[in-house]
Amino acid sequence: MNKLSGYLLISLFLVSIGSGESKAPRRPYREHKIYFENTPNELNVYKLYGRFDGKTVFILGGIQGDEPGGVLSADLYPDLVLEKGNLIIIPRANFHSIILNKRGVNGDMNRRFDRQEPRDIDDKIVEIIKSLMAESDLFLNLHDGSGFYRETYIDALHNPNRYGQSIIADADVYIAGKDTLHLAKMAQQVLNGMNYKIENDEHTFRFFNTRTLDPNSPYSEQRKSATYFALTNYHIPAFGIETSKELQSLELKIRYHNYVINEFLKIMGVEPEHPAILFEPPRLIYLLLSINDMEPRIAENNSTITINPGDRIKVAHIESNYGRGLSCDIIGLGSDQDFRKTFTISQSTSIIVRKDNRVIGEIKLALSSSPQLATTSEEGQLLIAVNGTPQKVKFGETLTVKRGDILQIKELILTNYPAAELKVNLKGFVPPSKLNLGEDRGHLINTRNLCWIKYSLNGEGKVYPIVVSQGEVEIGRVLVLIED
Repeated sequence: MNKLSGYLLISLFLVSIGSGESKAPRRPYREHKIYFENTPNELNVYKLYGRFDGKTVFILGGIQGDEPGGVLSADLYPDLVLEKGNLIIIPRANFHSIILNKRGVNGDMNRRFDRQEPRDIDDKIVEIIKSLMAESDLFLNLHDGSGFYRETYIDALHNPNRYGQSIIADADVYIAGKDTLHLAKMAQQVLNGMNYKIENDEHTFRFFNTRTLDPNSPYSEQRKSATYFALTNYHIPAFGIETSKELQSLELKIRYHNYVINEFLKIMGVEPEHPAILFEPPRLIYLLLSINDMEPRIAENNSTITINPGDRIKVAHIESNYGRGLSCDIIGLGSDQDFRKTFTISQSTSIIVRKDNRVIGEIKLALSSSPQLATTSEEGQLLIAVNGTPQKVKFGETLTVKRGDILQIKELILTNYPAAELKVNLKGFVPPSKLNLGEDRGHLINTRNLCWIKYSLNGEGKVYPIVVSQGEVEIGRVLVLIED
């Protein structure tokens, strides 16, 4: 029986049968568990179960926060469907350090596996990693290392003290009771299967035996590492995979990591649909920002949101071309991860959005010198015709329509305010004219054509805001809920 069979299913419910027993979901399927959610130390664990059972491979990325090649390589695997075997994947073991692009905020997380009792949050993460090793048949720890490993000294970048472009193990052969693990033989099989794909000879991989179990090993610090713990405590093959930090192309680092991983999967009989290595630069599309606990509003990248002193804000959603590794930092408040947390704003600041350690966007929060009109003002209304029938909708309210209904924003009703100086913009609607000025009063709008779902709340294509603004200042809004 596979080691995963005893694991409590996290994300999928058990199906009852007549005898009172239960059965697991049909293969293939996956599980996703989040530890320390919405903190800088958020840990995402993905488990993939193949159509047919088999060996389990554990892929760990980002245990050191300044090594993006391993992080982004591991991040390609959670969305696979497996034909055979199982995968455990942690793309970002040390998310806080990744955000800050540091090896370790609290020291080197990969030198904590000798500890018996957790002392801080990093140790708690290590304990989770240890428990997952117990469910695995092979452990791979992904890194980006310095220089290029060579068995003999060539120059400062090519010598035995460099780690880049190597597969590292703590021994050539490891004997545990009746079991003998031929680590060097496994590594050489991987090298034979992938080095021919590498066009640049300098970039080919080599096997690096740190001889960690030897009392005279020059790499005795490896006895505190993840691979050493997996090998000596759970008696499973464990390898460190190192691409070189000297490689200028991040895509190359990702590609080389995947070459190695895929060869190990072949050895273990794990048959996936291999991910495409298409690295698109990350970018922020928009935030959904809630002010004073109201319905979230869209804040596009590089925009400025004007609020009143004392307003409470919360980032409710981050829309990017990537779904993992995202964090937001409200400068001067909270921590390095302020997602879905409420803060009172007393001075102008910015919301910095990162993909891992890379800044991909910024929203400025500017304090108004004079109080703004409240977005819940009962005096603010829009006169909207639905299929020719006009109805008044107050700011803060939701207008429910059927998909295919025709809308026309006929009039803005706002007491003691020059409505002509304001813009009324239905986010997600593009008028037929080539010049889009963000003013949508008078247009006939077919709700079936509201297809820019990135402007809908939560990106679901169901709720679109009509925003009334003067310059960058939002005066009020009405939501349009489209029912199918």
